[in-house]
Amino acid sequence: MVGLGGGFVLVPILRLLLGFSPAETAGTSLVLIVANSASGAVTYLMHQRVHLRLGALIAIGALPTSVLGAMLSLRISPRVFDALLAALLIAITVDLVWNAQRRIEGRSETRHVHALKGMSNRLALLVGLAVGICLSLFGLGGGIIVVPALLYFSELPLHAISATSQFAILLSSPPGLITHIVQRDVAWRDAIPLVLGGLLGGPVGARLSLRLKSPQLLVAIALALGVAAASLIWRHA
Repeated sequence: MVGLGGGFVLVPILRLLLGFSPAETAGTSLVLIVANSASGAVTYLMHQRVHLRLGALIAIGALPTSVLGAMLSLRISPRVFDALLAALLIAITVDLVWNAQRRIEGRSETRHVHALKGMSNRLALLVGLAVGICLSLFGLGGGIIVVPALLYFSELPLHAISATSQFAILLSSPPGLITHIVQRDVAWRDAIPLVLGGLLGGPVGARLSLRLKSPQLLVAIALALGVAAASLIWRHA
């Protein structure tokens, strides 16, 4: 519904409530992200809302860091992982509040998505590098990077930004997921029901994003993320 994927909800739960290690948290969350982005991206592609060039460039940039992030998740300490994760959640919170009105209203552009000005190829590749780390190191999903970047540096309307974000995540997630599987980081007992939920939730969220116009929804999500970030910091204080 907000173009960020499910990882930003799932990862704090796996760390705070279930006590997963950083690598297992990222690997298990990434399974959900792949399923969620697949179901959402298919819906967006059917509605021709995806900017294919930007999505592909972001995915290309994410390929090396997606593998690197998965390998790094085995070596990062829980304390550092939680601190960096809390910082990212705070950044998401600030972005949701700061851009709440823009996320709700979108842009009134009516031209075809591919006729609109996107970001430069170089910037898209750089965004992809950051997306790969967020996907495989933290399991958060790349929407926390892609959505704000497209809001700031492109002419795309909000519906195309959410669609392009899901498409880019779908293309860039598999290398990191395969690396996590090889490292045996995925808790399949928990991942399978998460996948089933993601397959159902992705299309529903894509359709609801066309109808929900509530700034209170974004504020509620931002507050929940702020509490999760504070909890991650408090557990090590």
